[in-house]
Amino acid sequence: MLYSKKYLPVGSVIGLENDARRLMVIGRQLYSETNNVIRDYAAVSFPNGFIDAQEKFILFDNDDIAIVYHYGYVDEMEMELDRLLTEAESKKD
Repeated sequence: MLYSKKYLPVGSVIGLENDARRLMVIGRQLYSETNNVIRDYAAVSFPNGFIDAQEKFILFDNDDIAIVYHYGYVDEMEMELDRLLTEAESKKD
């Protein structure tokens, strides 16, 4: 079954434009204190994952994604969260 979603699920592995690393999505809709904006995703390096408390998450938006190597797990709870995130985003515009 194919899902119609705006956001990739946690656990998805992606590649960014002009970046050779593979990244695993670990969160969505995170605030970037550096730029004072909300980014669509937070990720860590794949396959290493989160290995150091001093490590900074990689924050990026949907438009920055060049390729999806692996699409994370989706169930009814994930679909509901995607709906809520999309709804919240439309209210901020």
